[in-house]
Amino acid sequence: MSTQVLETIVHAEGRGAGQRTTFGYLTPDHPRLDRFQNGISAFCAAISGIAVVLIALLTVAEVVARVLFSTPLGWNVGFVEQYLMMAIAFFGTVTAYRSGAHVAVTSIFEKTPVIARKMLLIVAYIVIILGLVFFIYSGTRAANFSFITDEAPPPGMADLSWPTWWWKSIIPVAAILGLIVVAIDLFRELTAPLKDVVTDYEAGEIPEGH
Repeated sequence: MSTQVLETIVHAEGRGAGQRTTFGYLTPDHPRLDRFQNGISAFCAAISGIAVVLIALLTVAEVVARVLFSTPLGWNVGFVEQYLMMAIAFFGTVTAYRSGAHVAVTSIFEKTPVIARKMLLIVAYIVIILGLVFFIYSGTRAANFSFITDEAPPPGMADLSWPTWWWKSIIPVAAILGLIVVAIDLFRELTAPLKDVVTDYEAGEIPEGH
């Protein structure tokens, strides 16, 4: 029987460029930009959190209305799908990006030279920005079309008779906030010395005890 102890991998405190906070990171080089990015992240987290709470409350209200009064709400389904889930998905993505909550496999990335890591981050930011620009463009077009055509659910339908452009605006608004956060990271990486990777906020993992 082997007595070898398995090696435990943990985050190495202090190896990254930033100190983790609730909604992002704080770094010594650009604290104002950090606070600005974290503020956007916190705003998006608040919207997402409110949406989650409202989904829970509406679920309870729907059960009570259906079981006790035999009069289901009806409008709650469309409201949850069009407003609340959209808010969670798109505003939540901004907070997840800034706070490092996305799933990532960094084992190969961390073994590359500093310059290679810097180039990979810059390419990644550019790709993300292009995707966000697409969301802004297509989302704004969809919301604008709904606005100029006065699109809304027909009277008598289960959905709330609110203008459709309201919920269609969620995507471009969240994408604009995300674009600002990512663009700041790109700016910081481009303006930093080539030998420094300044936006790899939690760089590196090392074996415990090493």
